[in-house]
Amino acid sequence: MPGEMAVADPVAEIVAERERARAAGDPLADVCILATTGADGVPGVRPLVLRDVGPRGVGLLLSATSPKWEPARGGRYECLLLWPSIRRQYRIRGSLGPMPEPLVERYWRQKVHESRLLDLYYEAVQPQSSVVASREEFRAGIERLRARHPTPDDVPRPPLLRGVYLVPFRIEAWRGSPDRLHDRRRYRRTRDGWTVEVLVP
Repeated sequence: MPGEMAVADPVAEIVAERERARAAGDPLADVCILATTGADGVPGVRPLVLRDVGPRGVGLLLSATSPKWEPARGGRYECLLLWPSIRRQYRIRGSLGPMPEPLVERYWRQKVHESRLLDLYYEAVQPQSSVVASREEFRAGIERLRARHPTPDDVPRPPLLRGVYLVPFRIEAWRGSPDRLHDRRRYRRTRDGWTVEVLVP
């Protein structure tokens, strides 16, 4: 396409910039924003814990009970990484790939007790985003699970918890500039690597 040129892997840039954001104390360094479109065409947006970024893509833990699961699995998503402290933003589209089992277990073990109980709640009590009668009823369900699983290691990893990678085929990078004439580039994966186009900001 006109204006395209071959470049190095932009994922390596994302990895380096995330470390820079962490060093700057950016509160969003371990967060990503996932937008999906359901079968009814209605969009949904939510923040998620960013578990990993690297050659495999963007690593997440998702419950297959969640409304975001099917759209993400079908590639109907866009992922946003936003690090205001260093003026960087990346919009990522691609497919879904499996996370190796040892990594899924590792990230499961990093979850705090309440987060593990919540993942179990999705399968043992009610799916994520389903309607519950009251906040009190929800908390009571969590406490019943806590009574059965009083420590983090007692909580079994739910079978419907999925470790996945969002494998990018398109990345749009935004490098902020104080004069508002931002640097925007769109990267596309090819059989031989990546190409890039410069965009009007």
